[in-house]
Amino acid sequence: MCIFLIIIVTSCSNKSSGIVPDTAKVEPVKKQNPTLSHKKGACITTNKDGWSSKVSSLNVYWHYSWGVDLNKAEPDSVRFVPMIWGKWSLDKSLLKVDSLARIGKVNHLLGFNEPDGKEQANLTVEESLAYWPQLMKLNIPLGSPACIHADNAWMKEFMAKVAEKGFRVDFICVHWYGGANAQSLIDHLKSIHDLYQRPIWLTEFAPADWSALSPATGKVTVAQALAFMQQILPALEKLDYVERYSWYSSSPDNAALGNSALFDNAGYLTLLGEYYSKF
Repeated sequence: MCIFLIIIVTSCSNKSSGIVPDTAKVEPVKKQNPTLSHKKGACITTNKDGWSSKVSSLNVYWHYSWGVDLNKAEPDSVRFVPMIWGKWSLDKSLLKVDSLARIGKVNHLLGFNEPDGKEQANLTVEESLAYWPQLMKLNIPLGSPACIHADNAWMKEFMAKVAEKGFRVDFICVHWYGGANAQSLIDHLKSIHDLYQRPIWLTEFAPADWSALSPATGKVTVAQALAFMQQILPALEKLDYVERYSWYSSSPDNAALGNSALFDNAGYLTLLGEYYSKF
């Protein structure tokens, strides 16, 4: 949920977003290696018009859409990573991934999306374990289920039984929506790595205020979200156990996450989107 110049945001972008980042300052990105980061990605659904342009504008190495379909509009320069979202149409989804893997179109697979959430994949640990061997049979690097919290009881039980059964989980998928404190996220990632001893894919993350009634009243301002991004992206690049990351961009009108959005309502990059794109 991703320069040597200070980024200037057009008035068109600010006007359409409804977010006025008066105090936000975009620091120049200082990178020793100007080539595209192989860690930076985009999590953007393909169900809405304009998604391909959004993926392209973020200048990312990889993209996932919470599904298995490699859309013909996927930018040529971007690596698509499929996800087995849940148990529905599992056989059909696995066949699609297998076909893509056999012709070299995909080389990683993400596991179930928030199986511990009733509004998401909503799977028990035992159900997930029963389906897991089918995902393993595809014989490509396989990410864990992406739980709401990667260190909760559901995930700990799943990983313990994976070890008991000798199942394969090649990397841990992590979701994070805490406050605008970069060190807090770094500490969390270290604890997850210490807990499971596997590489990490931070597949959804952004600073959020879950008590906010609107972006304007939220505790995480645009300036704070941007400062967080400026601190966390270089840190994620340096952490050797973090293999991939993807900033989650909600609607700019979302009360909890709107000030962390990468795009405004017209589809233009926000201040954060500009920085993420050029990092």
